[in-house]
Amino acid sequence: MFRLIQITQIIFCLVSMILTSLFALSLSGVTIDGLSDQEGWGKTVFLAVLFVLIGCCIDISKYLFWAQRQRSRYYVILSLILMVFSWLASCAFLASSEHSLIQESQIRSDQYMALLQRIDSAKAEISFHERLLEKRLNSAYHSQWKEGEVNVDKIATLNSTLTGLMEGTSDVGLEAATKMVPTTRFFTEIGQVLNVGAQVIRAIGYGLLSLLLEVNTLGMISLARALKLDVDGDYVVPDGVGIGVHSGDCDVEVKPKTIQLTNDILQGRIPPVLRKIKAAHYDLNLDVIRQVLKSLFDVGILEQDKRNSYKINENFKID
Repeated sequence: MFRLIQITQIIFCLVSMILTSLFALSLSGVTIDGLSDQEGWGKTVFLAVLFVLIGCCIDISKYLFWAQRQRSRYYVILSLILMVFSWLASCAFLASSEHSLIQESQIRSDQYMALLQRIDSAKAEISFHERLLEKRLNSAYHSQWKEGEVNVDKIATLNSTLTGLMEGTSDVGLEAATKMVPTTRFFTEIGQVLNVGAQVIRAIGYGLLSLLLEVNTLGMISLARALKLDVDGDYVVPDGVGIGVHSGDCDVEVKPKTIQLTNDILQGRIPPVLRKIKAAHYDLNLDVIRQVLKSLFDVGILEQDKRNSYKINENFKID
């Protein structure tokens, strides 16, 4: 079970990291097609690697802060801030990916291909009349000059037609393209059933999907940590806090002494200072004392003090 949780945790972390890195990569303007271009290839690869590393560092920091959240509330705040950024990055990347698929489908649609043919035909006709006009203007006959005026009018008309065709490229074939993309078709159908705009359904869908990814990732980290403490062994103290100590560190005679030391530290009867605990004659060796202090520190009961010692966390109180 613990191994399965670890594998699931790694998968969630990788997926979230990949989405954040891809979003960071899209901010650089780098595309797969751009990587294949020879001109400026070095700069393109540099930007791609840089932004992917930025995305990875953001997600890794989020995981590390969350794993150590019990040591300081600032780690919790930093982890949540990075989680919000990662969530927004995942939503943005999913939405931009769908938009890219729609654009690719639009370009392949019959309506768009027909429009491109009309645009190419208009450009070819304009080029023909421009060459004919140039020949007539270079002619020595005045009749050719007058006929050139017809070419000027024709070129002006064709340019106007070409402008209208170019303006329509953003809409032609778009409706057919949205029906070709399964995700867009799904959001549209759900919106029609609920009588809600497809954009709203899309935002809610991507938002929930990305939020579940982030929550599951942090939840798996917490679950793996909790199970690790269970596997290592828990000593229950009066307030119900579990202190993880490796079972191999204590035998039958040492275990009651470590529990007594733990209770005395929690009750404030002995400060969590190695020198003072050793002088209090608990009959424990230094390694066991250090293990008890480290276990209390790992669960957030103790915090770092000056001169590499510990003190009771101000947020921890015994009822």
